[in-house]
Amino acid sequence: MKNLREYPWKISYTSNTHNTITDFYIPALECAIQYDRKAGFFSSAILSKVARGLGAMLHNKGRMRLIMGCQFSPQDLQAIQQGYELRDALLSRLDADLKPPESFAQLKHLEILSWLIQNQYLDIKIAIPLTENGLPEDSTQQLDPQHIFHEKVGIFTDSKGEKLAFNGSNNESIGGWERNVESFHVYCSWEGGRELDRVEEEVARFEQLWYDVSPNVRVFEVPEAVQKKLLRYAKSTKPDWNAQIEFDSRPINNVDSSQLTVDGEELTVNGEQNWSTVNSSQLTEINSEPSSFNSQQLTVISEQERLAFTQLANIHEHPGCLDFCLKSIPIHPWPHQIKILRRVAQNFPQSFLIADEVGLGKTIETGLILRYLLLSKKVKRVLILAPASVQPQWQEELREKFNLHFWSYTSTEFKDPYKRTIPAAANPWNTQDLILASSHLVRRTDRLHQLLSAEPWDLVILDEAHHARRKSPQDRKETPNRLLQLMAQLKEKTKSLILLSATPMQIDAIEVFDLLNLLGLQGHWSYGDNFCYYFASLQGAVKQEVINFWQVMSSDYFQRGGQPCSRLEQFLTKSDRILAYKMQDTWQRGKKISNHKQLLADEDFIDTSRQYLTVNTPLKDLMFRHTRDTLRQYYQRGLLERDIPTRVVQDNAITLEPQREVPLYVAVSDYVRHFYRLAQIDQRSCLGFLMTLYRKRLTSSFYAIKSSLQRRLDYLLTQRGSVLSDDDLVDVDNEDDAVIAGLESFFEPVDPQEIQYLEELLRQFENTGEDSKLSRFIQILRQELTGRESAIVFTQYTDTMDYLRDTLKELYGSQVACYSGRGGELYQNGEWCLVPKEEIKRRFRQDEIKILLCTESASEGLNLQNCGVLINYDMPWNPMRVEQRIGRIDRIGQRYPTVRIHNFYYDGTVEAKVYRKLRDRINAFATVVGNLQPILAQVPTFIERAVMSADPDMHTPIEQKLEFSTSSAQVHRIFHITYYK
Repeated sequence: MKNLREYPWKISYTSNTHNTITDFYIPALECAIQYDRKAGFFSSAILSKVARGLGAMLHNKGRMRLIMGCQFSPQDLQAIQQGYELRDALLSRLDADLKPPESFAQLKHLEILSWLIQNQYLDIKIAIPLTENGLPEDSTQQLDPQHIFHEKVGIFTDSKGEKLAFNGSNNESIGGWERNVESFHVYCSWEGGRELDRVEEEVARFEQLWYDVSPNVRVFEVPEAVQKKLLRYAKSTKPDWNAQIEFDSRPINNVDSSQLTVDGEELTVNGEQNWSTVNSSQLTEINSEPSSFNSQQLTVISEQERLAFTQLANIHEHPGCLDFCLKSIPIHPWPHQIKILRRVAQNFPQSFLIADEVGLGKTIETGLILRYLLLSKKVKRVLILAPASVQPQWQEELREKFNLHFWSYTSTEFKDPYKRTIPAAANPWNTQDLILASSHLVRRTDRLHQLLSAEPWDLVILDEAHHARRKSPQDRKETPNRLLQLMAQLKEKTKSLILLSATPMQIDAIEVFDLLNLLGLQGHWSYGDNFCYYFASLQGAVKQEVINFWQVMSSDYFQRGGQPCSRLEQFLTKSDRILAYKMQDTWQRGKKISNHKQLLADEDFIDTSRQYLTVNTPLKDLMFRHTRDTLRQYYQRGLLERDIPTRVVQDNAITLEPQREVPLYVAVSDYVRHFYRLAQIDQRSCLGFLMTLYRKRLTSSFYAIKSSLQRRLDYLLTQRGSVLSDDDLVDVDNEDDAVIAGLESFFEPVDPQEIQYLEELLRQFENTGEDSKLSRFIQILRQELTGRESAIVFTQYTDTMDYLRDTLKELYGSQVACYSGRGGELYQNGEWCLVPKEEIKRRFRQDEIKILLCTESASEGLNLQNCGVLINYDMPWNPMRVEQRIGRIDRIGQRYPTVRIHNFYYDGTVEAKVYRKLRDRINAFATVVGNLQPILAQVPTFIERAVMSADPDMHTPIEQKLEFSTSSAQVHRIFHITYYK
């Protein structure tokens, strides 16, 4: 078979100077096994135009995907506006536009197309651009340069995977192509550089349309009635074809009847013969050229095509199934993501923990794994558990990037990616095979029992797996929370588990053990005390008993099938062969140590042993860990055009105004502390949770806490409404099981003392004067905007966002926008208007918006690399949320070499003392990834205990907790064991 690379393609072709059929289409199709084409409006004439030279691909077992438009008449559009279904209007228009052929060439083209459709070598879809009101655009508008059908595009792929793309002015409108002026440019993937970029861009655009993920476009399959009408032209055997057929432009209705016979009988052209049912096998030209294929060749080709189709139908049995999965998605995974896919595919059903840092694509990695396992038929029933806040994002990404359609399950219904719903059955877990559910929902008692009684799963995936943990990890007691208990039971009802977490260790090494134990730790490693002591001892003083313990653990790992890290082995062998053999004898083979004293005195042996024993553990086999260093390596290897940016972080400690703000802050703190203590005494965990939320809101803004207190008072007085806002629900996933259970039926008795307390407290908000934090914020914002085009501002609460925007609109007017759970909002004509979030993103990327105010709903799934300034107006108690925020701008493609981060907090408060204490321990707050994450993740617990103590200035519990927390060195040792993998 010919290859595209072998032909001397020109940079461009035009029908004024070239014969585009013989010079381009036929040579390209003779090399192609795949032809993707975006053409003009659907009609017989344009179908014929598209099919020029297509017969040359018949012997290649080639496949074709064709996207066309639909030219609605003004009457069609009026009918649709009046309620006529778009799909019905489409059927009517396509049927009317599929007219009998007018020439022999057109007839042959329709014959070839219909045969390809009949034998499943050709798929046709109709794409309809829509206006903002959901109606089809006027057909004349679609030919405007800004619309999808202005350009004609074709992509040829040969057997070696090389691609040739052409792109040019569209002369394939209803009448335009008849002017016989055709021109287009050609791009070759094997040329690399901008040529390859252009080819990949055209491929990506085509895939977006084909899989119906382009904005403001609806894509339909060709209606069955239209297909049947087209299939009337199909022959029972493969059509014959030669190049001369392409130039047979004789009109059928002008052919002399003496030249034609139908099945041996004379054909009367103007008689009753129905041309829509005639194919070229019925038309025999007396003086026609003989076919270039004989019957024996056709038989061989048909057999080849049958085998090719069988191979595709059984792709799950083909050794190239994994590569097919990678080539049939509209994204280009990074090498580390492909490495994870190949490892999981090779070792399935082994379970894994994917612990890549935030921003390195755990969702992409999971999607790749799912697509392969489903297509290879290794799994059928899959359950994904994720926090409710990212459940919609999971569903959308799996559909858009991997064409995987999971049902999203809420408490009452299933929702597919297209928002269609079906009610949940008695045991909903048995009604669908691909389910995405909230990890909070399944922790509820009734849901938990339903899930455990459901049919077994082939694969269970848990996102943010660190939520499955012990209640007091540092105490090392067997106190699993409800999610960890559920996962321990689910692992017995599934073939494989995949756990996802950027921070599998937050407080203590026992948390990593608990997750890995779900995956199947064995032998001495299956005991938590052994596991934790092993990693702790690698950084401490080495004694004889420590060496003996290391040898027991290490030899146990190797005896159970563990393999030494090949890269480390090669390095040691190359640098010191004797030391390398010593490592193997002592730790891998478990050779008895005869002289401990001599080994302990050998510093090279001890230092190398620490490294060797850190790398060669079950973690190497069960956990993946990639960091931002991976991206830096991509830059060094030329896979990234620019290096990833450096973070410059500045803390802004806000001093409360002593006469107004300090008394108010103290009063709110006293209220929170008093009723939190009462909740503990009465074991009212929900009230305690509520008081903790109020404490967080106080650190955000006085406006936010005032709004919350007013909601609380209104609820106590009326027993109606809710004391929680949508923003508060983000914290629910991280709470203890008792709180979650309590929130399922939240009915707190009314306390008259609290009502009086709240009324007096709210009166103190009536005269707060100038807001110190707001003033400092505006000062910083003005400074940053003198050197940068834009800034993004994060707050946890919509109340605080509304407070900020009321001030900023007076300063920046329409250059301020909001992005929250309510959607996108712009300030236009003196009021805030809801707009699609995509509109906000587009305007911000184009620097039309200068300041974007966001709540936590934007902290995931929003990529704004054009912005170099991020301000945290308040600091979440879980720093991983801070990392999620920063990840919106600290990404591949960031336009600035540095990203500037500002963190605001109130000075002289318990929060400030906690953050300072943590910074002293780790010497920097430049980033919250890697070593920093596990320490900062302790902040929520520490702050909660401190602020609820009798003395708000008391910091002893915090300091004590920090003294016994895992050190950064231990964290480093556990989190970087995969370096040599």
